[in-house]
Amino acid sequence: MKTLELKKLIPHVSAVVLFVLISLIYFSPVLEGKKIDQQDIRQFTGMSKEIVDHRAEYDEEPLWTNSMFSGMPAYQISVRYKKNLISYCSQLFKLYLPGPAGTVFLYLLGFYFLLVSLGIDYRLAIIGAIAYAFSSYFFIIIEAGHNTKAHAIGYVAPILASFLMVFRGKKVL
Repeated sequence: MKTLELKKLIPHVSAVVLFVLISLIYFSPVLEGKKIDQQDIRQFTGMSKEIVDHRAEYDEEPLWTNSMFSGMPAYQISVRYKKNLISYCSQLFKLYLPGPAGTVFLYLLGFYFLLVSLGIDYRLAIIGAIAYAFSSYFFIIIEAGHNTKAHAIGYVAPILASFLMVFRGKKVL
């Protein structure tokens, strides 16, 4: 078994640090507690009010809501699964960065991982990750409040990289 050399990790660790800095500098207002006014999130707040109130009053997840379309299953609007480990992993992948900074970090890190797994030099992978993360459409969906779509896009590149690594029989980069 090969031992992990620290010198090989330095470029990747510095890339992660650079990505954190880029994300936090670009979204520096979130460090002051400011938030993007996302239209879809505002609408969600109104749609889920009855569910949130029920959750607060009875300490349970409601299964039905009457506030939309003369009634519908509540899980289609807002649901919290207490044992959902994926939500914790998602926050970990975003290094617990606040709001959109975490999403952009996910774009940067995920695409960097894909490019490195394709054998691209780490310097070009950093440039490619920045180009990918700062595509205009990604910021449009973040501003609109399409957070689930933004996260799904953020996971596309690392999932592709993982498939490539599995098919190549690699366990580490």
